[in-house]
Amino acid sequence: MIRARFFVNKEECIGDYRPLRWPIQYPYWCTGESAHYFVLVAYINSIEELKDLWPEASNIESEEVDKVFFSDRFPKPDWYKED
Repeated sequence: MIRARFFVNKEECIGDYRPLRWPIQYPYWCTGESAHYFVLVAYINSIEELKDLWPEASNIESEEVDKVFFSDRFPKPDWYKED
């Protein structure tokens, strides 16, 4: 599993940073924004999956992880069911 941090151009996504498909397997969060970009963090299986869910993703930083980590800043979404 991969934990990715990336930007989504507001103009390209028409102000809606949600993934193109639903439901998705792992959680994601909008962690900030500027005048031009949303900053997202998402757990995914591959960079290809990321590009399918967020085609306008750029400045992608990623790391391999063993599990989804929740915190005060990244709370568990109500819809997410852990295995």
